[in-house]
Amino acid sequence: MDAAWSRAEWATHFSRTVAEEIRLGIRSGVLTWAEADELLARLRVVVDQALEPIS
Repeated sequence: MDAAWSRAEWATHFSRTVAEEIRLGIRSGVLTWAEADELLARLRVVVDQALEPIS
């Protein structure tokens, strides 16, 4: 990863990577659409917490 990436660029790249992996999981039968939705909801919470500034 290029050190000059902005936070927004990194977040966009991360989101695209996760989305592609989830699509592959659904296509291969490892995940259902419902499981994918639940996984995304949980990941959003984790990523939001991880990106909060530390006070």
